[in-house]
Amino acid sequence: MKIISPKFHSYIDYIVSTILILFHWIFGYELKEAASWLPLILGVTSLTYSILTRYRHEHFGIIPFKTHLALDVVVGIILIGGPWLVESGDRPPYVQSIIGVLVLLVVAMTKPLAYGRVNPETGN
Repeated sequence: MKIISPKFHSYIDYIVSTILILFHWIFGYELKEAASWLPLILGVTSLTYSILTRYRHEHFGIIPFKTHLALDVVVGIILIGGPWLVESGDRPPYVQSIIGVLVLLVVAMTKPLAYGRVNPETGN
């Protein structure tokens, strides 16, 4: 069921990237823990390729949208498995894994429309 438009997907990307960048502050991790560096690095990476993605009418559209979706899948997989592989101290690793599952769900529900193709009825 593909119900998320590329434009709405872009908004979700910026929100998720911000949450990942601010993860250690939001969830009380310290930057000396390896588990808090993983979302920070993935958040900056996700924000960077989101800015460079061709969603619709972006000026910086360098990365095709389907490539962006593939990168989102990689980020989701790393978020799911990464915290279980690095030491997270006394913090539960499932918080990052839940975010990873949500990222994969968003990718699965996004319409991978070709750049420039707009449905005149919906504008998406």
